[in-house]
Amino acid sequence: MRSIRLSHADPRQRGHAHGEAFRDEIRDLAGIRFELLERRSPIKGRERLLELAAAHLPVLNREAPELGLELEGIAEGSGVSAPELVVLNHYTDIRDVRTPIQGEEGGCSIVYGVSSEGPTLGQTWDMHGTAEPFVTVLEVEVPGGIPTIVFTVMGCLGMMGLNAEGVAVCINNLTPTDGRVGLLWPALVRQLLGYGTALEAHDHLMRAHLGSGHNYFIADEQHAWNVETTGLKKVVTAHNPASSYWHTNHYLEPELKALEAPLYPTSTTLERYDRLCQVMGGGQDWTVPAIKEILGSHDGYPRSICSHLKGDGDPSASKTCGAVVCDLQRRQLHAAPGCVHEAEYKVFSFERGEG
Repeated sequence: MRSIRLSHADPRQRGHAHGEAFRDEIRDLAGIRFELLERRSPIKGRERLLELAAAHLPVLNREAPELGLELEGIAEGSGVSAPELVVLNHYTDIRDVRTPIQGEEGGCSIVYGVSSEGPTLGQTWDMHGTAEPFVTVLEVEVPGGIPTIVFTVMGCLGMMGLNAEGVAVCINNLTPTDGRVGLLWPALVRQLLGYGTALEAHDHLMRAHLGSGHNYFIADEQHAWNVETTGLKKVVTAHNPASSYWHTNHYLEPELKALEAPLYPTSTTLERYDRLCQVMGGGQDWTVPAIKEILGSHDGYPRSICSHLKGDGDPSASKTCGAVVCDLQRRQLHAAPGCVHEAEYKVFSFERGEG
């Protein structure tokens, strides 16, 4: 599992170190995602797509100025333009702006449970299979900030993670019909992980200028929230830290379901949700190993929790490209790239009392 430590006080230097370390990989992934966007977006023409991507930069610089500088640093270090990096970071949401399309075949699965050892939050990360080689972990530790471990892909600000105060954030992609130009969702994840409590992170999310739909699960040792969002709406669907919870890639809240784009005809989201209902409904001791077993399940393969869709031989077909499991009590993030069926996870830790 590749990782990089970012400790520069200056956000532009922090981004430059990220971009320089993964220069070739960022260029490759930016090219892959732009090609996919051209193929799948209803907006046609490279220049029009670059203009749309560039329109997100003023929002980023206004809503998250430090992360805007970090993105500029990644651009400088990698030699990839800032609009192309917006596509790399915000790929799913750019597709939803103006004219939404159907969701993907596969998608991520979130699982939250509690054991005698404390709460555990985890998720698979499912994406186009060509993204798998670019999975990495950022260990961000800057003066005056809360140390943070972020699961991401090279060139992306962050997708999910855990901080030294025990605040964890996981996400599912959702596809609403009210997508708009908004804050890059990876920047929002990093902002949420900058808080010392889940309550503060939740409050920030409820104020955020979103671009499109995601499901956010935010938790610490005392609190937990699941929030479904569209481009314009946010609804808390769960807030009991003592109860198990799971989510896939479709809306559960009726008010938001009315804004959902049609599911892809061969989408696995309903099947994965039903499997999680069967497994999680039993109410057992949800330890880290138990959550890993669920995320790595091949029941129903290839349309399983750890999914392996073939897409008629298309290498960009959706599959599980990695997973994280956050042990909130021990302040540990377990991360694995690729297929996570019986996978060996790498453990990233914070010492209790530090941070």
